[in-house]
Formats: sequence, structure tokens, C-alpha cells
Amino acid sequence: MAKPLVPARPRRTQAERTLSTQRKLINGAIDLLKKKRYASFRTADVAEHAGVSKGAQTHHFPSKDMLVLQALEEVYRRTQQRALERIAAGRSAPGTLLEQLVADSREFFLGDDFLLSLDLMMVDPSSTLGSDVKRLAQQYRLPVEQAWLDALVEAGHPERQAKDVVRLTFAIARGFGVRQLIAGQDEEFQHLMDSWMRMAKAMLLLSSARGASGTSINRPLNAPQRTARKKNSA
Repeated sequence: MAKPLVPARPRRTQAERTLSTQRKLINGAIDLLKKKRYASFRTADVAEHAGVSKGAQTHHFPSKDMLVLQALEEVYRRTQQRALERIAAGRSAPGTLLEQLVADSREFFLGDDFLLSLDLMMVDPSSTLGSDVKRLAQQYRLPVEQAWLDALVEAGHPERQAKDVVRLTFAIARGFGVRQLIAGQDEEFQHLMDSWMRMAKAMLLLSSARGASGTSINRPLNAPQRTARKKNSA
């Protein structure tokens, strides 16, 4: 009995093969940068780890720093996407925005992604690599901070207090991320973040209540009188 014909799998295009090879190398570079850090990073190890020939690795990424920058950009792209997904979830349920902000900060700053980026940040800032690392951090991380700020403002919180909450949340999580390098995992983090969340909620609730009562905490109290005088003189 004749076997049914199985449709042949379409051959990948050259562009698809190129993209697949580059992804393997970038993912391999991320893995090894997290394990070995920049000082011990070798492109030959990446090719072996990714299952790609050394010649192919050199063809796609002729220099070590070119591959490192592509790996860092991919890390930032992924973490930015996760943050935007959390922000979208928080916008759907504004009461959870602060919890989402803390979860996002914890995942990034207490994880290997931050340690990888921090290691590269310590490269000589006057070098080409150092300036490119800083550029990528500004390109990807600052918009994440701004997106959290925008989400809190859209939820009805005054911009000044929302900015304080976002930056302080990042600063606390970042500080614990650096502390991990010195003392390892710290079980106090959750306790302190819970304490900070209570303070942050109080800041946002108080400022929102003041705004709802018609008194802006970002505007001098005599501003309405000045506006009134202008209208009377008009």
C-alpha cells in the first residue's frame, strides 16, 4: 500500500537562515555574559555554546564588542517589553499599578539582566563600548521610567508625586541589586519593599485627595487669586 505523500517542508530563505544564526549567537552571548561577565567573555565560547561555526560567528559579528552590544540591546528590549506589558495590565486595573511597578523593578534590578548591564556599565566610559552601553541604557531604560510615570498620571495622580514614587521605587530596587553583589540574596528586600509600598500608597492617596479637594500641591495657594485678578482686569 502506497504511503501518503508528505508535503515537503519549504526551504528557509537566506534571510531566515541569517536571522536564525544571529539569534543563536545573541542568545549564546547573553547566557555567557551572565555567567562569565565581560572580562572573561570570549567570542569563540559563544560560537561553541550556540552551535555555530567560528567562521559564521565572525561573519555576523566581526568584533567582540559588536556582539556584546547586540546582546545588551536584546536584554534591554526584552525587559522593556515586559515592563510595557505590566503597565498595560496596570492601566486595565489602576489599583494594581503600584504593585506592578514594584514587581517590574524587582524582576529587573534583582535579576541577572541588571547585573549584566551593570557589569557593562563599569567598562571604561571614555571607550567606544562604554559610550555605546550608556546610549543603549538611555534608549531603553529611560522610556520605561517615563511610561510608568505616564501611567500613574493617567490614573489620576499628580505628576510630582508620581515621579517621586517611580524614581524612588527604582532607586530602592537598584540599591538592593547592587547590594546583592556584596552580600548575596537578601531576604529583607520583600519586607522593606512592603514598607515602601505603604509609604508610596500614602503619598499617592494624599496627593490625589488634595487634588480632588481643589487644592493643588504643585501650585502656590495664591495662584487662583492671581488668575481672578487677571479676569477682573480683562
